Amino acid sequence: MADRTLAREARFGAAAARAASDAEAYAPAHRDAATPAGPFAWRSRPVATRRSAGAASEDAWRILIAAEPDLLDELIVSRFRAAGHVMVTVTSGSAVLAALDDDQFDLVILDAVLSGLPGFEICWDIRERSDIPVIFLTASGSLPERLLGFDAGADDYIVGPISSSELERRIRAVVRRHQLPRRVDEELEGPGGLAVRVHAHEVHVKGRPVQLTPKEFDMLSLLLRRRGEVLSPDELSLQIWGYETFGSPNFVAAHVSRLRRKLKSAGAARMIDTVRGVGYGIR
Repeated sequence: MADRTLAREARFGAAAARAASDAEAYAPAHRDAATPAGPFAWRSRPVATRRSAGAASEDAWRILIAAEPDLLDELIVSRFRAAGHVMVTVTSGSAVLAALDDDQFDLVILDAVLSGLPGFEICWDIRERSDIPVIFLTASGSLPERLLGFDAGADDYIVGPISSSELERRIRAVVRRHQLPRRVDEELEGPGGLAVRVHAHEVHVKGRPVQLTPKEFDMLSLLLRRRGEVLSPDELSLQIWGYETFGSPNFVAAHVSRLRRKLKSAGAARMIDTVRGVGYGIR
């Protein structure tokens, strides 16, 4: 347990440092410090997500919420319940994991700041065991924190407070993307011995495995599917996160930079081309 805790702390600290560095390099206007790493208390049992493949519905959802009351007030929760959705609210990070152990949900809404376990760590923990959609809803929206949230595996990052109508549309978009049928055993190939198994969520360069975050994997898969094309930052953001960039292409540039570094370290240098003023592509 102690080794696992130290490993997670090291990973969180390194990710926070990378997010802060990317935000500094690509968006100088954002000077907020990333969420610092700290000691975490870990539960003794793993998350055993039992969410069935057909659980989610366009008309009714089971949603697990862990957010401050002023970000998602009781009126919004009441409206969702009146529309037939099941809203389960908890107040701590450990309660999120316990709820996922004991029940099945279609989506999780997380605050980045929770008692017990930080929201980013909870998202990482969920992603290691499940592809259930995760949306961050938080009062802090600095670029380093947004990058850290997406690197942890979030499907969306919302700076609250938010209206019930916008939240409903964002949830619907995220759930719809997760319900899209996937090609079984789809394999994609790229230059330099790059091979991607979509269904297995595996990436190899000349037989060497490459560890990518879910969003990095989605970006690489999209570029390979559209090989030979140049995709703009807005198109990449829209296809991967469901909306255009945060008013600046730097957000996408930071993710492309990290993806390049990981591919280069595996022996696939100069994999993603940049067409200045247009976008990115793989030849």
